[in-house]
Amino acid sequence: KKLILFLFVTSIDEIVILFLALILDYPPPLAAVQILWINLVTEGTLTINLIMEPPEGDEMKRSPTPVTQPLLDRALLLRIPLMVLISVTLTFGWFVYRTTMGISPNLVQSETFTLLAICQWFNVLNCRSASRSVFSSDLLKNPWLLGGLVLGNILHLAVIYWPPLSQFFHTTPIHMAQFFIIIAIGSFVLWAEELRKLLARRKSLHQ
Repeated sequence: KKLILFLFVTSIDEIVILFLALILDYPPPLAAVQILWINLVTEGTLTINLIMEPPEGDEMKRSPTPVTQPLLDRALLLRIPLMVLISVTLTFGWFVYRTTMGISPNLVQSETFTLLAICQWFNVLNCRSASRSVFSSDLLKNPWLLGGLVLGNILHLAVIYWPPLSQFFHTTPIHMAQFFIIIAIGSFVLWAEELRKLLARRKSLHQ
């Protein structure tokens, strides 16, 4: 379920962002090779790693799962649109903002590409638990996921700043100050889900 949630959210993000740019008559927010990179590398360094997630530790305290419960249950179907809404709003909003400022299309694409990747990195942390805070889940319990995040970050920096890769993937180096602003914006994906989890925990305590 955690992997399905992550894959659904990341795939829908890309579709919605591209669709919005098309119907609103904006230039392409991502180059085709950048979409391919996100699907194969950004997601690829995290998907198998998320499967290696260990038990959360409170499984025996939960109500038994009915055998008739579908894999895509109501809770999962409610989380998908919320997570998509946050990441699409941040990424497409940034793309529109920078485009209207007259920034060069290549730089805008590079920033949008980077922000979308950052949203996915935060979202994989969100997917580790439906109710527990990211900050209460020891990331070191899943060294595979930690390694995937580190590898994904290194590879993305190479695509942005290493000329042989940046030329092939049509990216432009991002100023480091701007890079940290993009990270801060992408982190709202994490904070929004943290708020939802907090409300969910409070609701369960009153039931």
